Amino acid sequence: MNTMRDVSGSMTRRQLVATSRCSGPRCARAAGRGFTLIEVLIVVAIIGILAAVATPIYSAYVERTYRTDAIGFLMEVAGEQERYFTENNTFATEMKELGYGKAATFKTPEGYYTVSIANPTTTSFKLTATPVADGPQANDTDCGSFTLTSTGARGNSGSGSDCW
Repeated sequence: MNTMRDVSGSMTRRQLVATSRCSGPRCARAAGRGFTLIEVLIVVAIIGILAAVATPIYSAYVERTYRTDAIGFLMEVAGEQERYFTENNTFATEMKELGYGKAATFKTPEGYYTVSIANPTTTSFKLTATPVADGPQANDTDCGSFTLTSTGARGNSGSGSDCW
């Protein structure tokens, strides 16, 4: 295709429109300029709506993911309690007896919850995972704190029923 070029070597607007397969006033306008203000505003509005919908969904997903930190660690500590019981014929009354440091409470691996043994006896235990006060799970009203007993009973302090 042989086309004429202006002095700078680039095609003129008319030549650009003529060489494209588009015709009409809209194509002539598009060949010479960018987007109109209304087109940009529509795109910005769509992005805003998508962000408004996606942000709460993502936050809820992250909150559920952080709960697995507590649940997984409670299961791990319960397993350690069972192992301790088979060796000592009694359950541990403190986390340090299970090898989790010297403190009465111990943080989960990701640090979103603190775990403690609540009201321990030699024949039973109740593990409690409480959200760290200044952590991302502090405002989790759906599940709140998690509990796991020596009988395998699971619970939570929040209003949600699908936490475990």
